[in-house]
Amino acid sequence: MPISNYGVLAATVVDRRREGGADTPHYQIHLRDGQGADYRAAVNVLSQQAPSDLLYIVVEDFRHPVTELLPPAGSGWNALSSRPDTASLDFVRGQLFDPAAMRVLPPDAPGADNDLADLLDHHVQQAIAGPAAAVYVFGQRFGPEPTTPDKVFGFLPGNGVHDIHMNQGNSGRFKADDGVRQDGGLLIHLPARNRWTAIFLAFQSQSWHTDDRTGHTIPARTPVPKPTRHHQPADRQH
Repeated sequence: MPISNYGVLAATVVDRRREGGADTPHYQIHLRDGQGADYRAAVNVLSQQAPSDLLYIVVEDFRHPVTELLPPAGSGWNALSSRPDTASLDFVRGQLFDPAAMRVLPPDAPGADNDLADLLDHHVQQAIAGPAAAVYVFGQRFGPEPTTPDKVFGFLPGNGVHDIHMNQGNSGRFKADDGVRQDGGLLIHLPARNRWTAIFLAFQSQSWHTDDRTGHTIPARTPVPKPTRHHQPADRQH
C-alpha cells in the first residue's frame, strides 16, 4: 500500500545536523512553522539497498505549476491527496525534472563540496541565512509524540517528516511503500531573489517505469540513461 500521512511541511529552517556516512545516515533539518511548532526533516543520504549512493538533482531556478498550488508559507503540516491538480509530487508523471540529468553522490566524504551532505548543507544554510526563506518539505509525517522529545534536536513533542525521496518503483521489502503522486522533495523559496530551488532525491535501486495506479515497477519501454557519478563541486553541478 502507499505510504501513509503524505503531505508537505511549510516552515522555516532553524538548524541542521549531519550524521556522517555510517549505518543509515540522514541529513537532519530542524524547522519551525508560523505557530511555533517544531519539526525535524530526516533526509536520506544513503540507501539500505545496493547501489547505496543516492541520485540527486538540484534545479536552481525551479519553474513549475506546483509552486502555485502550495499551502501558505509557514502554515506547518499540510496533508496532500495523491491525485492530479494538487501539490503532490510525482517524479515519473509530474514533469518536475529530467531523470536522465540526475547524478550520484556519496553520503559523506573528506573534503569540501564533494558529497550529498555538502550539497544539502549549501542550500539549507542559504535558507537559514535568509529569515524570509520559505521551505517546503514533501514526504511522510511522523509524530507528534507528546511525551517523546525529538531524538536529534530535543524539542517536545517529537514531530517531523521523512521519506523525502522518490516513493515508487521500489523493490524488496520497500515495494509496500509504492504509490503514485506521493514522492518527496525539498523546495526553497528565497524572496530576495524571487527564485525557487528544488532538490529531488532517488535511490539507484528504484525503477522509473511504474504503474499509473500502484506505482509498482513495470517493464521498461525505453531505458533511462544510466546516471554518472558526480565529479564537480557539489554546489556547482546542477
